[in-house]
Amino acid sequence: MFVINSITVVIVTYKSQNTIFKCLKSIKKINNIYILENSNDSNFKKKINKNFPNIKVFLSKKNNGYGAGYNELLNKVKTKYALIMSPDSYFSKKKLNIFLNSINKVKINFTLMGPEIQNKKYQIEYKSWYNRTKSILGFSFLINLKNIKNKKIFDQNIFLYLEDIDLCKRLLKHNHTLLTNKYFEINHKGAQSSNLGKGIFNKIRNWHWMWSQFYFSKKHDGLSISLIKFIPKLLLTFIKFGILSLLDKKNADDYKFRAKGLFASIMNKNSYLRPNDLI
Repeated sequence: MFVINSITVVIVTYKSQNTIFKCLKSIKKINNIYILENSNDSNFKKKINKNFPNIKVFLSKKNNGYGAGYNELLNKVKTKYALIMSPDSYFSKKKLNIFLNSINKVKINFTLMGPEIQNKKYQIEYKSWYNRTKSILGFSFLINLKNIKNKKIFDQNIFLYLEDIDLCKRLLKHNHTLLTNKYFEINHKGAQSSNLGKGIFNKIRNWHWMWSQFYFSKKHDGLSISLIKFIPKLLLTFIKFGILSLLDKKNADDYKFRAKGLFASIMNKNSYLRPNDLI
């Protein structure tokens, strides 16, 4: 039987009050839950503590992104395991117990464990209820902290997107084991972790998606290969923006911010765009 005190849930949020309560209700039986609110909103903290007084809520004076936020929380964790959850993920009734009870039945010394619903091309068949994999999606996964020497496991240069894939690639290079678990059944709404509003969210999403893609490629494949791959994408994005500016101004911003994010990354600029810059 899994000991409930051996796990800490860590959640990084940004204006997530519209979605996080369903998440927290689904894990209320877990004693250790840490939340970092990246908007430094004291009202958010009051709302959480009013409904869940045992949860520890920390406010970040500076929004450094999800990876940096999780690094900060992981350094506070004292338990053997840390369960990362996004604010828009939650367990259905009884699914949490089933997952928790399965952890100690795994006979492999793993470092990361994710839900079975993953991209099939990354799976390494084991034909069991848990399987080796090359990649785990970041909306929720379990970290076996005894295998992690430095709890700053995420690349803090990445503000948003691909921080999970980057982590998996680095762990695999050092022979860590990544698993999926069919009893790790968790719901994920997707793109609903913040109440920024569709306009601001789309600008943030497009900018950082392109910035992170080039940064990730440069980090793992080298600068020359990345320039060959992404400069044509940059030119095509500028062309699409120009066309849409004349024909479909409503969607032109998508390509404008994609181009800006990719150009910033190619020019070796930090991942600087923040929601407050657009409010």
